[in-house]
Amino acid sequence: MGASLVLAPVAAAQEQPPPDIAAKAAVMINAGDGRVIYSKNPDMQLPMASTTKMMTALLIIEDGHNMNDTVTCSKRCAEIGESSIYLKEGETLTVEQMLYGLMLPSGNDCAIALAEYDAGSVEAFVNKMNQRAAQLGLTNTHFVTPHGLDEPGHYTSARDFARLGAVLMTHQKIREIVKHSVYSIPGYGQPDGRTLINTNHLLDKYPFIDGVKTGYTDNAQECIIISAEDHGNEFILSYLGGPTLGQCDQDVINVLEYGFSKYVDRTVIATGRQYAQLDIPYSHGKLPLAAASSLVMHVYNLDNVQERLVLPDPPTLPIRKGDKVGLVEAYDGNNLLGSVYLLAGEDVPAPGFVDRIGYYLSSIVHVFGLVSVWLLNSGLKETFAP
Repeated sequence: MGASLVLAPVAAAQEQPPPDIAAKAAVMINAGDGRVIYSKNPDMQLPMASTTKMMTALLIIEDGHNMNDTVTCSKRCAEIGESSIYLKEGETLTVEQMLYGLMLPSGNDCAIALAEYDAGSVEAFVNKMNQRAAQLGLTNTHFVTPHGLDEPGHYTSARDFARLGAVLMTHQKIREIVKHSVYSIPGYGQPDGRTLINTNHLLDKYPFIDGVKTGYTDNAQECIIISAEDHGNEFILSYLGGPTLGQCDQDVINVLEYGFSKYVDRTVIATGRQYAQLDIPYSHGKLPLAAASSLVMHVYNLDNVQERLVLPDPPTLPIRKGDKVGLVEAYDGNNLLGSVYLLAGEDVPAPGFVDRIGYYLSSIVHVFGLVSVWLLNSGLKETFAP
């Protein structure tokens, strides 16, 4: 196939106004391509409460620990208080069970236990958190704790945590954990175990929501990182500093619905439409090429979806009407949406000896004619030059 040719973009739809929300900051992105769908104060540095635990979970997953390894609760772990699953000093759970305790009921004790298990101390683990934030380009993020209780210098931005949420949700184990509304793990001295309730109550209300993490402190107010899916697109919404839980819920749904509305079903390639005329070897003719089928995609309606041609250079003859000759591809930015074969609109026989000779002779005559015109024009200019 020859080089791609870029055709005219598909017409875009008119933009709709974004919703007004009460949060101090929020960013919604398409996790697949990073496109920002909604933004309010995206780089404002704000406390993030227990949404911090996304980075704690990410490091545990990325470090490749065996999910069945044993994690022991230390004295520091047992005494952390506030949001916890009430681990006892010396109590053990598996890495996987600790992750459930971390991400569902937002156990601060689980955050301490996992940090000490992974890095030997909370302080060493926090250093790893900040190193990973730098690697991810989270320029407005700094961690002081693995759990998110208010501390000076512990902050992030809505843009940074939308990015972090997208990275975290690339891990299947995390996706499996955060989608649960309720989960049971062993409990110290509790024959029936511990029942863990996910603080993300939106999971049960809206089937398109499948994660990720909530957070609240008096300083941070209502915080939530949401993962939601619509028509195969995954969205991450980072929401920081909502005044009340009810307002947070309403704002989240308004932004998600706004984001979903920005994607529409569009015929990006139309069956039967002629997309190209291919030069026929040893002929001055053109071969019309039309799309074999339609391609309908759910795409961002503010984009200029581009069509690109991939054509043979030169084509192999003979060609029969209906033969597949090249492709037309649809791109959303640099993202390939799909492609459709281009079909020949007519028969093109293989050239014979006479066809080849005739083509070369006509080409020579054409070139000779161009040279003659150039010489004639040059002569005229010299004759009439002052």
